[in-house]
Amino acid sequence: MSWYSVGSLNEFTDGELKTVEVAGIQVLLVGRGEDVAAIPPMCPHLEEPLVHGMCDGRLLTCMKHLWQWELDDGSPVGAAEAPLKMYATRVVDGQVEILVEQELIYERES
Repeated sequence: MSWYSVGSLNEFTDGELKTVEVAGIQVLLVGRGEDVAAIPPMCPHLEEPLVHGMCDGRLLTCMKHLWQWELDDGSPVGAAEAPLKMYATRVVDGQVEILVEQELIYERES
């Protein structure tokens, strides 16, 4: 199990979406005031890049079909039919760290 630093907390504004590479894996980081959420960068619905979405720091909206998720736990809101997978994050001495053990991938029906 490895924690990776992805920057200082003050580098992330509330609702900001930023894609980074962590241990060779693409991760979307979402500023949430006193913390940062970390999720796979593609929508679980049709693989739309979530970096083009909208976020108020609490709810993330994919702009393709307007699916929404709570960023506390990835739970779907409204029309969204699948939860977001989430990487564990923490803030240590003002630095945001993400726990990456393996890439989180969504199962899709053929």
